[in-house]
Amino acid sequence: MKTVQLVADDISCNHCKMTIENGLSGAEGITEVAVDVETKTVNVTFEEPLVGVDALLSKLDDLGYPARQA
Repeated sequence: MKTVQLVADDISCNHCKMTIENGLSGAEGITEVAVDVETKTVNVTFEEPLVGVDALLSKLDDLGYPARQA
């Protein structure tokens, strides 16, 4: 298991939080997703090699929240 913190500057409300958490939760290899609206961060715990940071960033981009690694 690995945990990474990502920053998505477009996170602004609880709707954003739910969109990201629902969009990432349940995807193969992802075990936990926690979004903090105040700090605009997304903490993701995942299993390598099932998923990697690049795939997480791509998925966030697809959800409308471009992000970068903190």
